[in-house]
Order: sequence, then C-alpha cells, then structure tokens
Amino acid sequence: MALLSGLLVACFAPTATTPPHLLLITVDTLRPDYLSMNGYDRATTPQLDAILQAGFYFERAVSPIARTTPALASLLTGSYPHATGVRTLTDTLSDDVTTLTETLKQAGYQTTAVVSNKVLPTERGLHRGFDHYDMAADHRAARATTDAVTAALRELDPGRPTFAWVHYIDPHAPYHTEPAIAASMDPSYTGRFRFHFGWHRQPGERPGAHRTFPEDLPKGVATHDNPLPESVNAHIRRLYAADIRALDDQVGRLVASARAQLGDNLIVVFTADHGESLGEHDFYFDHGDYVYNAGTRVPLAIVLPESHPLHGSGRCRQWVSLVDVAPTVLELLGRPALDDRIEGRSLVPCLQGRPLGEAPVFSESGYAFYFDRVQGRERNGVEGRFRSVTLGDWKLIWTPFSSDEDAWQLYNVRDDPDETRNLYRADHPAVGSLQSELSSWLERQPSEPSRRSMTEQDVRALRELGYLEDQ
Repeated sequence: MALLSGLLVACFAPTATTPPHLLLITVDTLRPDYLSMNGYDRATTPQLDAILQAGFYFERAVSPIARTTPALASLLTGSYPHATGVRTLTDTLSDDVTTLTETLKQAGYQTTAVVSNKVLPTERGLHRGFDHYDMAADHRAARATTDAVTAALRELDPGRPTFAWVHYIDPHAPYHTEPAIAASMDPSYTGRFRFHFGWHRQPGERPGAHRTFPEDLPKGVATHDNPLPESVNAHIRRLYAADIRALDDQVGRLVASARAQLGDNLIVVFTADHGESLGEHDFYFDHGDYVYNAGTRVPLAIVLPESHPLHGSGRCRQWVSLVDVAPTVLELLGRPALDDRIEGRSLVPCLQGRPLGEAPVFSESGYAFYFDRVQGRERNGVEGRFRSVTLGDWKLIWTPFSSDEDAWQLYNVRDDPDETRNLYRADHPAVGSLQSELSSWLERQPSEPSRRSMTEQDVRALRELGYLEDQ
C-alpha cells in the first residue's frame, strides 16, 4: 500500500523546478448554502462561482468546531482540536504539532499571511512558519484585506514558490456593508435595520464606534432569546447575504491579482472556518454553541492550474472535514505528509475521479459565553461539550452528563439537512455504528486542558467581535 501511494504521488508531483504557488482563502462565518452556486436565491457570489466552478467542490464539508481559532488551527495542521491544543478562541497551538506553513517553508516556499480577525494575533501560534504575518490592528473589511494581500505579494519573488493565506472577517456580525448592496438584497424592507444590524466603525469615527449587536438588543438576548418578528429576522438574514455579496467582489479581485503577480501556476483553496446560525434551533446570528449544520457546514473547493496533471472540475459528495485540507494540499504539491499522528485524510482520490470512500467526520461545540442560555448543555468545560459524528446519511449528537433520554440526537441529514426531526431511539439501526465511531474518537482525546488566562488584548478582541458584552 505504501508503494502504491508513493507511485500515485510521483505520477502527478510537480517537478522540482516548477512547484505550484498556493493561495489559501478562508472566510469567517460563511455558510455554503448562501453561495449562489449552491442555490441561494440572490446573486451573492458571481465572482466566486466562476472561480470555484473551474475546480473541485466538496458538497459536504464540515468544520471540527464553529470557533475561529480552533477551526483554523485544525485546518493548518490536519488535526482535531484535542490534538492541536486549541479549543478556545484564545488558546495557543501546541508546540509538538507541525503546521502546513512550516512544512512548506522547509520545502523552500516563501510564506505570507494576511488575517483580518483580531482573535488571531501571534500569541495563538498560527503565525508559525510565516515570513510575513499581518493581523489587522482594527476592523479591516474585505476591500482593505485584499489591498493588504496585494501589497504583500508585490514584495515576494515570483520566481520562488509562494504560500499565501488570506482570512477575511466578513461576513461575521455585525452585518454592515455598503447601503446599496444591503438595499438590493431586500428592497421592500424599510425598517430600522434597513442597511445594517450592528455597526462597524466607519472612516473618521472614533475607535469606540463599533457594536456587534444593536445597543438595545444585547448579544445574549439577540442570539438566544430573540424577540424580533420573523419578518425582521428574515431581513437580517438578507443583510448577512449582503456582506457575502460585498466580499465576493474582493475575493474575485484577490484571485485575479494573485494570478497576475504570481502567474497561472497557482493552486487556490477556498473554505471557511465555520458557518453561522441564522435562527435554526432558536439560535440567531452566532455560532459555536452547538454542533448543528448551520454552524459547522462550510464551503470547500480546490482549483488547480491547467498545468497540474489533475486539473479539472467536479463535485465530491462524501463527508469531509477541514482536517483533510492540509494532507490534501501536501499530496497535490508532492510533499510528504505532516505527521503520522494527524487525523485528516487526503481527498486527492476524488480529484482523480476515484471513489473517496465514506469516513466519519467529527465536531465539538465551543466555550459558551452565555452558557445559561444554551439549550440542553450540562457543563461548560471541554468535558461537557456537545459532540457529533456524521457518516453517510446519518448524524449523531451526544450531550455529556445528560440523562439517557436526553443525551442523544439522531438526524437523517440527507432528508433533513436542517436537523428538525430527532429520530433517536436506542434500537435505531444507525445508532450502534455511530456510537462506536464517536467512542473511538473520544478515546483519543486527553482530559480537559488548563485554559490560558486571557490578556487585556484578548478581552478587547472578544468584546469587539461581540463575544463579550460591554459592561
């Protein structure tokens, strides 16, 4: 088997003199069903549609946790949060885990990152291996993020292989973009939230002029006890879509700029750290407290240059995880695997037109900032997190420390993707195998790690992003 794997890699590994460049684009809080290429009823992503349709799209991609720092740590390492040591927004990547960036840098790549979420300073450890790591000191919208990347790419040697990672904060709450785009998404609405829900600081305003949620609707109420009429919540969903539409123009500009500066020998990987709950299970405009599809499903696409032997397009329909991205990229680049301890698998067989095979994917919920409002959860430590396993048509959710009748939820995610009908019963034919997969995964997890104390910078970032309310 090892010999066969080596031969397969050798068949399409880039030559030593022409390794492809790699552009990894991640978007904060992006649901796949809000891409127009996936059926959304507004033209939210015309630029992105054109880019991604030239590559391979993974229809059933899942984040291991709907929180930015741990999800991106898993993306860059191929390991679940229990292995990276990053299980909260302010944890630091474990020293004994190797990142994709470090591996590519060792292989001679020049590495640059532009990230626009303030919970990603160098203290998180995700900067390891980057020659240049630019984290926004203040809110940086999509246009400014693309400007920063374009400037960073100009400083690089186009004759050397490049790995560039770009993380956009849009469309994270507050949902606030250009008024014309907001109006175009829902032209009949004329109420108080017509153009925005929450407020980003605008040019020339004082630094404190930012609020993730309306002043009279604090986050704990807006997200868990939402009092707004459904017509208003429906409009706020359109504002979320408007943020995506504004982002789309900048992603298109970014890819065009990268190809102009680096050449056409460029692999583009596009995904998100997690999704966003927009009212599913009575959880609004937030993410991370649960493991339902609204928060854990993400878009994932790989676009290969025409010069790559596997260049082509298509859709892959098996369940995959963000932990699969790093091993896939390394195989496409003809580089050795990160570590024999990683839990991700290479998705290259799908790109080759071969069966990928079914494999379980797992998720856990994050630290709950409003734990007393989270439905069903018994404890807020790592040991009390919701866990899920998805395999084939079925998804099983476990709630630790709950009574037997409340501990399990089972959904047929083919027929019920919004997880509205809990089909759990102890003798259901799907339950035994899913419980076995979940138990095996949990056995690999260490006991709850000690949490790093938050710095003042951490608290400011969490407050600006709306996780902590102003006191």
